[in-house]
Amino acid sequence: MRMKNTRLGYFLACGVSSLIAMSYGEAAFAAPVTGTAKVQLTHVFATLQTGQPDPKPEDTAACRKQVSSPNSRYFGVTVTTRYSIDAQSLMMSASSSLPSPKATLPLMLTIQLSALGLANQYAFGAFRPTALPDTYVLFSIGLDFKGAKSSVLVLNADKDYNCLVTSDPKPFESGLGAKLGADQK
Repeated sequence: MRMKNTRLGYFLACGVSSLIAMSYGEAAFAAPVTGTAKVQLTHVFATLQTGQPDPKPEDTAACRKQVSSPNSRYFGVTVTTRYSIDAQSLMMSASSSLPSPKATLPLMLTIQLSALGLANQYAFGAFRPTALPDTYVLFSIGLDFKGAKSSVLVLNADKDYNCLVTSDPKPFESGLGAKLGADQK
């Protein structure tokens, strides 16, 4: 009788251990999180070539006028971003689609984004993509997959500032400024 109880105890212990191991195994092989985020570009900022905010209100006013014009319409558009993020392996991809800012381009443009590696968020960007060579296209979402933000930085070769159109009311507080400073000319 004692032998049967010992075997039963071993059997139960192994069964429970197997269940625990399988549940951890499933977590380790969890599928990537895929989703779609739609945000509207409702804020405009002038940025210096360093990626910092331009302190001149007249530059921001000029940017608002520029990104609302028929040849560079970004203000008020909705950006749709599709993403796939594997939090375990950190393999991720994203692409943003937005209406063409110019009538001569296709009606909708899709820009493939690369992971940026910013802390405390999943961030992606395309710097001077082929479809929009005078822009940066950026997307970020929180580690909890909430708070999606999109931005388009319009580069101005003939001015001391560039124009940032974004869904983020405080874009310079999220680590974005450092990425904006790279290669702005």
